[in-house]
Amino acid sequence: MVAVQRDQATAAQAGAARALSPCVSVCRMDPRTGLCEGCLRTIDEIAAWGDMTEGARTGVLAEIETRAALLSRVEPATTAPAGKGAQGLQRGVNDPPQGDWPSTLRFIQRDWLSCNSVLVCDRNAGATLFDSGYVKHAVTTREVLAQHLGELPLRQLVNTHLHSDHCGGNALLQRTYGCEIAVPRASWHTALAWDEERLSYRATGQRCPRFRPNASLAPGDVINTGALRWEVHSAPGHDPHSIVLLEPQHRLLISADALWSEGFGVIFPELEGESGFAEQEAMLDKIAQLAPRWVFPGHGPAFNDSERAIAFARERLAALRSDKARNARHALKVFVKFLLLDLEFIHVDALHAHLADARLFDSAARLAGMDRNDALRWAVQALCAQGLARRAGEVLHNSNDAAG
Repeated sequence: MVAVQRDQATAAQAGAARALSPCVSVCRMDPRTGLCEGCLRTIDEIAAWGDMTEGARTGVLAEIETRAALLSRVEPATTAPAGKGAQGLQRGVNDPPQGDWPSTLRFIQRDWLSCNSVLVCDRNAGATLFDSGYVKHAVTTREVLAQHLGELPLRQLVNTHLHSDHCGGNALLQRTYGCEIAVPRASWHTALAWDEERLSYRATGQRCPRFRPNASLAPGDVINTGALRWEVHSAPGHDPHSIVLLEPQHRLLISADALWSEGFGVIFPELEGESGFAEQEAMLDKIAQLAPRWVFPGHGPAFNDSERAIAFARERLAALRSDKARNARHALKVFVKFLLLDLEFIHVDALHAHLADARLFDSAARLAGMDRNDALRWAVQALCAQGLARRAGEVLHNSNDAAG
């Protein structure tokens, strides 16, 4: 086994070196990883290679080096028994707590690039997955789901909102399982038309493969997952189109990015001069009224002390409302950190090029009282000072998987 791993590592490193141009022969795709066995690119990267900008190719090369390193380790994912939560499914992720939630529910804790997922497996109703993570981890997501599902079909995939870290695995899972995908009704037409600007992917400099939604969800709808029935609630604030889901019998809440154990997601509407803080405050009030016994957030561990989490979130929200530039500065760091989590490292010039069309980065820079270039320099310096990034000459490296 050791010899096999060494051979895979050597091949991976050689493939990364050759990736500046397409394979000399026809690419042969590995069905296990979804990557070319020679150059370690995905089929989408191979197809788009000739039309890519230099910055885009640099990003692919960075990702290839990460893939090579992962193949050299070949560490299998492990899972916990049903009803006890799922193990951390990616490198650098801690095990989630041992929950006393229903035996059909698995909480899948990820890192800060891919959101957490909730999987409900019912022998009669099939399986339902809530949120699918980022595209970089889509193959890992599929492999872990296969471990949980066995022969059970994945019947439906529900998205709380359509930020790239919550739906980046949709396309691959839809192709693999033929599952139906349900999205918030407010995002339905935008997803059908695949308007990458309105979906925020171009506006944030992030990526998400196209998928086709099959159903839309509005407040008051109910999602059946066998014995568990989830009520749909509107959850504006972080994203004006987001929803959260409550299972009232067991008082379980899938809170997306409206509430984490320590905070909540960036309030994006405020970056564009629209109301978001008031909506987030109302959302915290709503969650307090729902009084969930267990909360499954979009990022971070599951928790069963919602009162403490809400109190912490209120303090953070008050600080952001008192100084809107603070929310903008936080967003600037998040945009750059997210990109580093995705690519692992990037040349500073390529970083400028990658964010050239990122409208929300520009909006955050203006609110922070800086132009684009100054804002990018400030974000890089701030991340390095916090130990969240490391600069070596003109190359910026991701430092760890912590959130900004």
